[in-house]
Amino acid sequence: MQDDELIRSILKGNGERYDDIVERYQAGLYRTAFYYTQNVEDARDIAQEIFIKAYNSLAGFKQDSSFSTWLYRIAVNHCIDWSRKKKPFIEESTYFDNLCDKEGSAEDLFIRQESASEVHRAVASLPTIYSTVLILYYFEDFSPQQIADIIDSPKRTVETRLFRGRNMLKDKLQPLVLGGERDDVLSKPKQLAQLR
Repeated sequence: MQDDELIRSILKGNGERYDDIVERYQAGLYRTAFYYTQNVEDARDIAQEIFIKAYNSLAGFKQDSSFSTWLYRIAVNHCIDWSRKKKPFIEESTYFDNLCDKEGSAEDLFIRQESASEVHRAVASLPTIYSTVLILYYFEDFSPQQIADIIDSPKRTVETRLFRGRNMLKDKLQPLVLGGERDDVLSKPKQLAQLR
């Protein structure tokens, strides 16, 4: 069932159908929240708060954009509010299994985990206007136009922020580069997406 059909059903009183929405978007919203918080528990709490906020605002969804755009607009705003109130705490121990696949040697996995940790810390440390577009573009696979709709900015602004954000990220990661995969991450920005 498409999002718009689910929304119509929910608004007609079939609230249990919201479980389908949660199931469909849970992993993505958790991942987005994690990029802001760098903490597993905070990310889970924020994702839950986003779903509650979206459910309570569902009657105001005008369907002039896709539901995913509307939902991620709520998510990004909520994450930015959280970031302003609480400085993110980076949890080093438990989240790597979710970020890296387990194929390859133990050494390869370690390098991937170390690279993921560095990239996530670097993205989280950027000004919000840059980290937001990088997260949505590289980790959530939104197009520049979709991001523009989510953050309510012109597409050209999004493209400029992506360009500047990549350069800022490159500058932050450059001192940590020892060769191998990390060089690849810096030289081919799309490789960022492999570190989710």
